[in-house]
Amino acid sequence: MNRKTRLLLIAGIIYSLFLPFVALYVGYQIRTIWPPASEEFNLLKEAQRLLDRYYISDLPDQLILERGMIHGMVGKLGDPYTIYLEPAEHELQTDELTGEYGGIGAHLSRGEDRRIHLVPFEDGPAARAGVFEGDILIAVDGELIEEEISLEEVRAMERGPVGTTVTLTIAARSLAEDSLIIDVVRETFSIPSVTGYTLPDQPDIGVIFITLFSEKTPEEVERTYQTLIDRGAVYFVLDLRGNVGGLLDSAVDVARFFLLDGMILIEETRGGGEEQYRVKSPGKASDVPLVVLVDENTASASEVLAAAVQENGRAPVIGTRTFGKGSVQLILELDDGSSLHITSSRWQTPNGNTLDGQGLQPDILVSVEEGDIDVHMQTAISWFLSDT
Repeated sequence: MNRKTRLLLIAGIIYSLFLPFVALYVGYQIRTIWPPASEEFNLLKEAQRLLDRYYISDLPDQLILERGMIHGMVGKLGDPYTIYLEPAEHELQTDELTGEYGGIGAHLSRGEDRRIHLVPFEDGPAARAGVFEGDILIAVDGELIEEEISLEEVRAMERGPVGTTVTLTIAARSLAEDSLIIDVVRETFSIPSVTGYTLPDQPDIGVIFITLFSEKTPEEVERTYQTLIDRGAVYFVLDLRGNVGGLLDSAVDVARFFLLDGMILIEETRGGGEEQYRVKSPGKASDVPLVVLVDENTASASEVLAAAVQENGRAPVIGTRTFGKGSVQLILELDDGSSLHITSSRWQTPNGNTLDGQGLQPDILVSVEEGDIDVHMQTAISWFLSDT
């Protein structure tokens, strides 16, 4: 036996002896990363088997049970902003954040009789298809609307991709008639997040009222601003009262529209990372006289905007202390159309302040409105007049 053969034989023996240990180690690593299916969620399966065997009634279907498990798991995190939304809630929120939806063009409401009443938009697709005001919706695409189905779920049922057809079953309009089947082709409907107007007694003051930060908010703000300029506005009120937030990137873009330069916010990510959001170039409205209105319901992305304006010395913030939400959530859609909203980062103001649980302190505090007087707006008017 030559030297090369002996080396190969020895190597083979060592390999054959070492192979089981290699296999054992690799198997352990794989199990740590992804346990075998038979061992996944064994405690949950055991509990479900016991419920199935001993519970007095039939269990809900598997999907309902799984969604309940997710609700419970998320609830144990103790974070009010890490939440689970079921498909109907997720679809409606997605519509709000995108700023538009595909629908039939009708207002839906639930009456005291628990039935769904329709009021079609004038010249909308539902009206053109033959839906009348006061019609009662009893099924969507053949799926009956039970009393326990929420109004949000019904709204989600009638919405869908633009250009697709949805079949509505309408209750009989009289004793002499049968129920009606009406096909409606969905169309695009905008959900504006910005409203603009000038004050009746002060037409040179323009108000930009932002209700939510959606994908379309930055362009809506710019368009509203230009409209108010064309109408003669010289002074501007950015009204963020009641704005509970929305998309962080949209709030950052609106801040850039009103700022000359500076920091907008500092985002702290998982693992100690940090990202800074700054003004890239002077904004179109960076030199107009400006005040910002806030209240106790001004939260999250709207607090980002208010703090950026305040701490960069751009404009005074008028109102009451804001809500105090200093975290950012990722929205992750699951296979069934539901979604997990997971707190993935926290943010600080340009000066490094944390607003979570504390809120933003306005420069000018006002008392709560009494009667028909808008104290916030009157304070803003007084500030503009004193500054002229």
